Amino acid sequence: KIITLDHDKKIVHVAKNFFKKGKLENKIETVISPALDTLKKFIQEGKKFDLVFIDADKGNYKNYYDISLNLINAKALIIFDNVLWHGDVYKKTVTDKQTNIMREFNKYIKNDNRVEKVILPLGDGLTICRKV
Repeated sequence: KIITLDHDKKIVHVAKNFFKKGKLENKIETVISPALDTLKKFIQEGKKFDLVFIDADKGNYKNYYDISLNLINAKALIIFDNVLWHGDVYKKTVTDKQTNIMREFNKYIKNDNRVEKVILPLGDGLTICRKV
């Protein structure tokens, strides 16, 4: 079963149409609510996941990460999208807010010994973390 989180009803409506087209509507649950609130609710409910994929507001990546670590068992995965931020995280001359947020997030993950991690330079970059 897949659970998706989004705060935008229009996006969820479009997604549900594709789920239905693919005959997956019974396997995919959508939750329309701020993701941080929903993740905290999942912790209270004792839910556990094998995989958490995060592609949301970058300013909250660290918060999503810390909460998600409580939602997965050992050896489960958390995957983050856009961690290379168009390659800008490596360009010292690029210092805009979003790029700096992604740099700080990458540094946070790098220094966290609760997970094994790797950045895959696919697309805009994926970080895969495995809880130890």
